[in-house]
Amino acid sequence: MDWNAKQYDHQHDFVFKYGSALLGYLPRSASTVLDIGCGTGELTHQIQQLGHRVTGIDQSAAMIHQATYQFPEVNFQQGDILHMPIAPASYDVIFSNAVFHWIADQQHLTRILELALKPGGRLICEFGAQGNIKAISDAFGTELAAIGKRYRSPFYFPSVPEYTQLLKTRHFIIVKAREYPRPTVLKGGWQGLRNWVRQFFAADLAELPNADEILDNMEARLKPILWRGDHWEADYRRIQVIAQKQSAF
Repeated sequence: MDWNAKQYDHQHDFVFKYGSALLGYLPRSASTVLDIGCGTGELTHQIQQLGHRVTGIDQSAAMIHQATYQFPEVNFQQGDILHMPIAPASYDVIFSNAVFHWIADQQHLTRILELALKPGGRLICEFGAQGNIKAISDAFGTELAAIGKRYRSPFYFPSVPEYTQLLKTRHFIIVKAREYPRPTVLKGGWQGLRNWVRQFFAADLAELPNADEILDNMEARLKPILWRGDHWEADYRRIQVIAQKQSAF
């Protein structure tokens, strides 16, 4: 996906603002931290401000450019976590906010998490849970079906039992795991839903000649469900997992 980093910071800053709650799970002592999917670097910078040695990585060149511009003292690297060379047992902590649901190959990802963490190292992550954005996705799928197309979600939204079982196969001990609803205000008034769909469903919309009509229909369909009088409230559900790599197995 192509990201507009400045627009992301302005319209979708809820992503990193909600993610700041995860910082409380970081160790108190100085640690080496890998921030996967760091975006424009706000949380990565906060991690460094807490005294940790942090590296932020993101697949998007635009995101890394903006992150480096905003926080030149932080180490940022552009790359895909599934294909970056990472030395075994390199990090005390792997941190990730609102990213893992974008990664289809979870078997590969969890292998990398296990490889990159030191024995006893900690995984701190939050991302979309089962049922995340269901109303929005269903409305989009209905509109595509009406023009003879099928919506295939690119997202991985697991339940707590599904994801924790996957981590256990990679020798993680689950410290904390929960799913919870997190209704999320979309900025921009009436335009908020449209702006959100244009960002997060961009690849599908790019293939449609009648994208504006589809967005109009989605607004009409979702207004009784998600419109709150002066703003849209997206039907987010999150999964939050804190896990520790076993010291020996």
